[in-house]
Parts: sequence; C-alpha cells; structure tokens
Amino acid sequence: QRVSRPGAAYETSRRTIDALALGLAGTAGAHAWEASTRYDDNSQFGGRDNASIAYAYALAPAWRVGGSAGTSFVAPSFNQLYFPGFGNPLLQPEEGRHGEAYVRWDGAATTARLTAWRHRYRGFITSGQNPVNLPRATVQGATLAVDQRWDGGLLQASLDHTDPRNTTTGSANEHRLLPRRAERVLRVAADQRIGPWSFGTTLLASSHRYDDAANLVRMGGHATVDLRAERAISPGLTAALALNN
Repeated sequence: QRVSRPGAAYETSRRTIDALALGLAGTAGAHAWEASTRYDDNSQFGGRDNASIAYAYALAPAWRVGGSAGTSFVAPSFNQLYFPGFGNPLLQPEEGRHGEAYVRWDGAATTARLTAWRHRYRGFITSGQNPVNLPRATVQGATLAVDQRWDGGLLQASLDHTDPRNTTTGSANEHRLLPRRAERVLRVAADQRIGPWSFGTTLLASSHRYDDAANLVRMGGHATVDLRAERAISPGLTAALALNN
C-alpha cells in the first residue's frame, strides 16, 4: 500500500532493494589497492550509484600507510519514517562523501593505527525523535587504536576525537555540533581464554553531547561496562552469557 504525501516519495509498508556490486582488489610488491562500485534500486527512493577506492603502501615490513575515498547512500528506516510519535514521514535519503588516511605499525604482538577521516553529508539524517534532513553536515576527526596480544589474551583500545558539525550555510545552527554526537569516545576491551573458557569485558566512555540542534540541552558524559563469558562445548558449539550495560 502507498499513501502520497507532499515532499515525500510515498508511505509504504514494504520496501524492495535490488543491488548489483562489482569489486576488484590486487597487490604488486609493496602496493595494495581495492576498488568497488555498487548500484542499488530502492523501490521507495529510486536508484543510486556508489563507489569506493583504497590504496596502501608498505614503507617497511612493520609500517604501512594508506587512504581511501568513497560515496554512500542511506535510506531512512521504517522506524525513522513512520514509528508513531517518533518518525518523520518526510525524510529523504542521506548521501555522503568519505575520505580517510592512515598510518599503521605491526609488531610481533602489538598493532597500532592512527587514522584521520572526514565525512561530508547531504541530507544528513539526525538522531533521536522526529529526525530531519540537514542540507549539509561534516563529521571529521582522528582515531588512535592499539591492539595488544598475549598467550590466550587480547587487549584492544581506541580513542576517537570527532568534530561533528552542521555546515548548512545560512542556517541558524550553522557550525553547531550535531545532536547526540559526542566529541570524544574511549573504548577498551579485554578478553582472556583459559582452557575451554573465555572471559571478557568492554569499557565505553563518552564525553558530553547535546540533545538539540541549537546546542542548548546538554547531555552529560557517561561510561558503560559490559561483561561476557563463553565456554566451548564442542568444536561446533559454544555457550555464551553476556551482561550489557
């Protein structure tokens, strides 16, 4: 069933997406590359083309630099469109252009990676209740990630520094932070295997953010801790228990 609305494609209780993708990857000496393209035919929002390309170069056995660029297309979910008291049936798809550059070091038991990235959006879909499309938005920043391995164990830590801004020229909220986007996020995860058992925990800490586009309603920073345990019963069967905060 379809119901026409001004400014929206139509309301529907069903959506079909047909896609065709093509990818190519290769290496030659210290060089590595990957390219892909994809066409999506969305029964509600029409057809879209997207593509990406990535390249990496090994400076030395332990050092690698690289970068990537690409485009994206995200259709609003049914909840974002139609959920009572929450959705906005006038939402349109979000389109993005993305780029990143990184340097990576691989040691015997340690891996470290520093990445700088920038995402530019047209029709950015805001988070939370009554989402809207922002004409322009930019999210850029850097991520430092370190993995440390030992016998039966793994420690992973990452720190994101993000600058998420409304970049719609002439908007009352131009240059303000995007709603519900924290500027700093720390994630630390540790896992240890002991015989058939595996135990793990994850700490996620986030700085403050704002609940509104005008940055008047401040939401305090927070931290959560998750716990998990697994036991291998047989080579193809594992029992798991997780306590998520």
